[in-house]
Amino acid sequence: MKKLILGSALMLALSVSFVSCKEATDKAKEATEAAENTANEAVDGAKEVVEETKEAVTEAVDGIPSFDDAAVAEYVKTYDEYVSEYKEAAESKNMTAFAALGTKGQELATKSQEVMKNLSADDAKKLTEYMTAKSKELQEYATKMTN
Repeated sequence: MKKLILGSALMLALSVSFVSCKEATDKAKEATEAAENTANEAVDGAKEVVEETKEAVTEAVDGIPSFDDAAVAEYVKTYDEYVSEYKEAAESKNMTAFAALGTKGQELATKSQEVMKNLSADDAKKLTEYMTAKSKELQEYATKMTN
């Protein structure tokens, strides 16, 4: 009888220890999943920061903001080239080149109306800021040319 009670007590002790181990295993799994979720969120956040930084650096280096619409991006690139040509003509006081830029300026004005139709609010803000800055540059170049 003692062996039966002792055996039963031993089986009960082993059962309790297995249940405790299972609970510990479950808690460990939950902690691992929570850590994985946190790590994934951190990676996603880091990717966003890298993308935003990349756009900011590109804009700072080129002076050209990035746009969601490819047509707007192409227009801004063309306009930036126009401003560079305008600067060269103004600095060299080359009136022939300056006159040729008048036609290009008119073409860009027409194209800007087409591009403006499909702008998102964010792109419209970026384009307005860009065009304001470039207009100021053009005014400075024109002033230098007349002096």
